[in-house]
Amino acid sequence: MANSVRGGGPNAADIGLALYQTLRTNGSCVPAKAAAAIGLTEAEAEAGWRELEELGLIRPGDTADVVDPVEPDTALIELLARQRVSLRRQRDELTSIVTAAESLMERYRPAVMRENAEIEVELVTKDHRRRQFLRDFDATITESASWMHPGPLPSSEVLAGSLTADNALIARGIKVRAIYGQSINSAPRQRKYLSDLTAAGVDVRLAPQVPFDLLMADTHSALVLANPDDPSGPAVVVRGPALVRSYVAMYEDCWLRSVPYSSNVANGLDPDSELTEQHRTTMRLLANGLTDERIARKLGVSLRTVSRLVSEIMRYLEAESRFQAGVLAAAHGLI
Repeated sequence: MANSVRGGGPNAADIGLALYQTLRTNGSCVPAKAAAAIGLTEAEAEAGWRELEELGLIRPGDTADVVDPVEPDTALIELLARQRVSLRRQRDELTSIVTAAESLMERYRPAVMRENAEIEVELVTKDHRRRQFLRDFDATITESASWMHPGPLPSSEVLAGSLTADNALIARGIKVRAIYGQSINSAPRQRKYLSDLTAAGVDVRLAPQVPFDLLMADTHSALVLANPDDPSGPAVVVRGPALVRSYVAMYEDCWLRSVPYSSNVANGLDPDSELTEQHRTTMRLLANGLTDERIARKLGVSLRTVSRLVSEIMRYLEAESRFQAGVLAAAHGLI
């Protein structure tokens, strides 16, 4: 036996078979003695013992130092039993995975899809699409319509159509609010429009500076310009409370910072009067380094109006230059 095991360059299976046959012949045996019986050291026999153990052909004997052989049929039955346990465990795991997958697909995924379906952003580049949105916008309002506009105002024809739409909303019981830049109260046509809005029931307020055009329906839809410096350019339609809430919060902040419109509010600057908010805003923009052109866009007024405001500020502060006006304004805490 030793010659056949050593001479043929045995592998683990050959060694295992030789050891198993020794156990079958001699019965329970100490592993080292079984290996020595076929001319192997313990190290050489290690792979064979591992083979027998993996196949279930040996088990611990009555004492801790011996092993017993197991019948191949018995080892096969036990192997199949272990496999059945493993397959049953895999089946249970697979069933658990299938159940989880069904829950994800049938319950959670549709819920997220419904949530995402309520969020929509659309770039509107065509005038007719913007007009269509405005018609749909009015139809979807159930509680409130809010907008703000830095100026300047559009044509009289557009204003007349807008006022008609506002009257229709108010007739339906819709709360309508509007924030305009204070510069809009600087000309007769503009003041008349603001007075007409107020008379119709629109809650109008004026703010020193309005950041950009914004139109909101309740808390579910909003229309903003893609580029605030280009009123005639593309607009962005935003739908879904998850996106519109930020615009609502920003609008409410502007609302709190604005003052109710009154047709009796004067826009001019008398020699004995204090500076208006429009003058103060102009000073702040000048202090931030903005050019007259950018100040005009921010205030929604013409360059001539900006020049007039700067001249009135300099006269009020008795300054001989813009730089001196800035120094005096800072010294008096006006900016």
